[in-house]
Amino acid sequence: MKKIAFVLMLSVLVLGTASGLFAVKKTLINFDQYEKKLEEQKVYPKSKAKDENGDGKIDYNERKKALEIDQTTGLPKYEINVADMLIEKWIVLLNSSANTVSAKQYSMCKKVQTKGKYTKNKRWVLGARIHFPKGPFNAWAKIRPPFEFRAFGPKGDIVGIENGVVDNTGQIYQIVVEVNGRNYNHSLTIRLKDDQEDVTDYFMGYLYFAGWKKLIWKNPNYIENVDIREIFRLPLYPKSKPYKKLDCFIVYRHGNVQGGDFVTYIANVTISFDKAVLEEEMDINDEEVWQIITQRQKAKAAVEEKRNAELIELRRVEMLRKHNSEAERKRQAGAGGGAAKPANQPGGNQPGGNQPGGGGQ
Repeated sequence: MKKIAFVLMLSVLVLGTASGLFAVKKTLINFDQYEKKLEEQKVYPKSKAKDENGDGKIDYNERKKALEIDQTTGLPKYEINVADMLIEKWIVLLNSSANTVSAKQYSMCKKVQTKGKYTKNKRWVLGARIHFPKGPFNAWAKIRPPFEFRAFGPKGDIVGIENGVVDNTGQIYQIVVEVNGRNYNHSLTIRLKDDQEDVTDYFMGYLYFAGWKKLIWKNPNYIENVDIREIFRLPLYPKSKPYKKLDCFIVYRHGNVQGGDFVTYIANVTISFDKAVLEEEMDINDEEVWQIITQRQKAKAAVEEKRNAELIELRRVEMLRKHNSEAERKRQAGAGGGAAKPANQPGGNQPGGNQPGGGGQ
């Protein structure tokens, strides 16, 4: 009996140790905690601009006033802040043939709270409305953050972990997404980007169901038995910081499926993977000595900052143009003693001139 008990105890210890060597499960993104983590992790700063209207929305012009001007480009030195990455700012981008005026107008993302019917508590999720074309041809739509997730901090360390970014990723075992369907036969794909800037698409399945469901992608090439794996040594510093981050969700609509408006909700994504590098204490801190990763990421950040500055400046100018056009319409309406009358009403600017008030000859 003592022998059997010892064997059983040894088996439990071996299994417990072995399970720790295989796939590690981490959250890639959880929209219920997403905005809270944006504040806590401080990957993105808070905006320095003032909320002049008191509605929680900061005008682009107010942001510009709070920033310095880059003497080289002449553009404000914009820095992506927490407000820029909120769920409400996520965008839906359709492929070129489906990206019509109505698609742009009616495709959007919203922060949505559930009733807590299928979970213990209410929770926040990402809601996406996609306006697909009604014609019988294929189309797709990307649901993505307004700006690419930042993976490295100013000191070369990986940031935003489990809030868009997962670090130390080796071979992926499986990916799970919790999504709410509406009985449309559209498919869902998750696109991830790695530290080499390569993107990989993972087909999760079809949304031909109603309510919440977990769609699972399992790596068909994953080998659990270590003895038959191909074993090789990974180069360490400065190649030792692999990561994967969420690039976008992609919804595909086949031409034979009903088009028009489509709505879906995404709660979270989890990834199970092997560790790329065993986290062991080194005798020397390579990054502290050589600063290779820090310098590399600073150069990349400078390029991203310039690109983001141009994009935000374009949005600011477009917002200003829109405000000016609305102000001009109001000014003209006020100068005319009221709104312009339709052309088919007396006193309107109708063609023909033979109607009352038409200005006929």
